[in-house]
Amino acid sequence: MKKIKLILLFFVVTFSMNFCTKNVDVIAMQQFQSEVLDKDTIVLDVRTEEEYYGPLGHIDGAILIPINELESRMDELKKFQDETIYVVCRSGNRSNFGKDILIEKNFKAVNVDGGMLAWKADKDAR
Repeated sequence: MKKIKLILLFFVVTFSMNFCTKNVDVIAMQQFQSEVLDKDTIVLDVRTEEEYYGPLGHIDGAILIPINELESRMDELKKFQDETIYVVCRSGNRSNFGKDILIEKNFKAVNVDGGMLAWKADKDAR
């Protein structure tokens, strides 16, 4: 009986922690645009150069470092070590990976979910 109570307590605590924990390392593009983005926001675009200048466009002032170059170009981001870096890509997949790399290197980073597809969809809707 004691074992069952301990197991039950474990699941209740685990569920409560997961339910109450807010995922602060990801933000939806719409929320990013309306609540975060301004001229001082640090935006890292991890797409290729072709994508950056392609049909989806890019966010003005974004720093372009393709995901496959990110680890070798971390020095370029050192001056932003104490600021939050918002990471974008086409849809949110590569930027999530980029966010993880930055966090692993002791940066504060947030994945902008939906990426430039969501950015363009919002602009087209206006």
